Amino acid sequence: MITEYLRLWNARKWMKQNEPFLPTWHAHLGYSLDLFHHFSKGASVEEVAARNNWNQDLLQRWVDVGIVLGHLKMKRNGKIKPKRQLVKYVSKESPNSVGILIKEMMELHIPTMLSYRDLIQGKEVTFFEENYSDTVARTSALLETIAFPKVASSVKKEKVTSVFDIGTGYGGYLRRLKETNQELELCGIEVDETVAAKAWEELTDSGIEIIAGDIDQYETAKTFQMVMMNNLLYYFSQEERQKLFIKANRLLEPKGTLLIISPLVHSKHGQAFASAFNSFMSAHEKMYPVPSARELTEYGRKAKFRLKKMTPIIREGGWYLLVFKKK
Repeated sequence: MITEYLRLWNARKWMKQNEPFLPTWHAHLGYSLDLFHHFSKGASVEEVAARNNWNQDLLQRWVDVGIVLGHLKMKRNGKIKPKRQLVKYVSKESPNSVGILIKEMMELHIPTMLSYRDLIQGKEVTFFEENYSDTVARTSALLETIAFPKVASSVKKEKVTSVFDIGTGYGGYLRRLKETNQELELCGIEVDETVAAKAWEELTDSGIEIIAGDIDQYETAKTFQMVMMNNLLYYFSQEERQKLFIKANRLLEPKGTLLIISPLVHSKHGQAFASAFNSFMSAHEKMYPVPSARELTEYGRKAKFRLKKMTPIIREGGWYLLVFKKK
């Protein structure tokens, strides 16, 4: 009898631990179909379903969960309306939306984690028919908002006048730097041609140069006072990372600055997230494990850099900013 009670207690415990997943599921579906926007002015399930030719019963189930979670509320007239915070932060049309981060987690990270059973057994797994380069670039832009003040501080402290950004994405860091100082000479390189084209289009009149290309094949006689490598080391193997540091050294003027933003394993902060993120990266053939500070310091040493500063920028995520100086 005691064994059966313990079994029941453990079953209930695991059910309870699954509850925190519901808000994320609800928010993801709300973001992907822009449901919070559809209900933003108050509407019935029947109205929204008919307007979009959706399954009314399933939409009703989503509404039921939302009411229980507090994401939605039912007005006296029977209309459904979401909380303002959900419309503001999880609607596609909102400039304040963080829904793209939920999309990346639900459509990239979690499916990868669920594939581990097959991966561990050596079975072939096909990942993501959809091209998620835009999603990754946009989630990186969210990180920019948090990290940029420290990036700008480093640029100012080192009295930098020229910056080369490896893996620039949509050029967010460069655009923000230009807004703080119009005199800065800024150049970025992006391997994804679609992302690079969009960055070039958006930054055409800014004076910022965007190059579509692979940093490994890129050659120039020009040098810069700062090189940035943000949110990209997990796309490179350990051997390739060493080459990146050497390339950065060649791109830098004497005593130039190398600035890196990356999650780190075996660091003081955010190891739950960093280890999960590491699992996601390790599952993909074209991605690689998250580095440690010791690993990056060793790459720097071999490429004639010294680590000057390491600062956490998102403690709960294990994201750090590292500043290296060229010897």
